Formats: sequence, C-alpha cells, structure tokens
Amino acid sequence: MEHTPAPYGPRAVYGYAMHIGSNILFLLYVIWALVPDEVLHDYLGLTYLPSKYWAVALPIWALTALATFAFLIYPAINMLITPDINDLRTITDKHALHRTETTPGGIPSVSDIPITEVCRTLYLRNNKS
Repeated sequence: MEHTPAPYGPRAVYGYAMHIGSNILFLLYVIWALVPDEVLHDYLGLTYLPSKYWAVALPIWALTALATFAFLIYPAINMLITPDINDLRTITDKHALHRTETTPGGIPSVSDIPITEVCRTLYLRNNKS
C-alpha cells in the first residue's frame, strides 16, 4: 500500500476507536477525581484507587513540563544548532542575487543582503558614537 495521508478504511476505524477510547478514559478520570471515595467504594465496590492528590498533581506536572520544554529547552536547542556568523553554512548559494553598483542617487537593484552585513548592522556596536 502506498503511503498517503488521505483517509482510508483502517485508518478511519482506528481513529474512531481512539476517539471513543480517549473519551471513555477522560470520563473515568473525571469520575475518579470528583466522586468521593466512599461513594466509589459503597456503590461500585472499588476498594483501591490512587489518592485524589494525583488527580490534580499529574496534570499540573505535565503542564509544567510542557511549559519548561516550550519556553526553555526548545529555544535553547535551536540556539545550539544555529551556525555561527563565520560558519561555512551561512555562505550564500548559487541562487543568491549579489549586489551590483548603481548610479549615485538611483534606486538600488534587488539583491540579497549578506548575513554578515545584517548581523554587523543589527548586533555590533558602532564605535563612532
């Protein structure tokens, strides 16, 4: 079978089963978190359930981990894999439009600005001022 993101029979069945299963698991989680232990023990006969502390602690821990990853770890990884300004990977390729000389007072032609010039203008201090 060809690899395609288009829906087909088995994928639709698995997707529907996962949708129903996740809804049932969420409903069981909400029942466990909100219904008192005495009611669960007396009416359903459930004698051992995890502490209600975990009903609050696990989602908070998961969101804290997600926020730490999203705001600290992911940007740090991106900064680590970004090449330096003097790295060979920042050199322009064969499709770049190089700057050409223009007449004084004329409109410059369309061209790519080298990354070294952009970084020098944005991030290096001007010694003249």
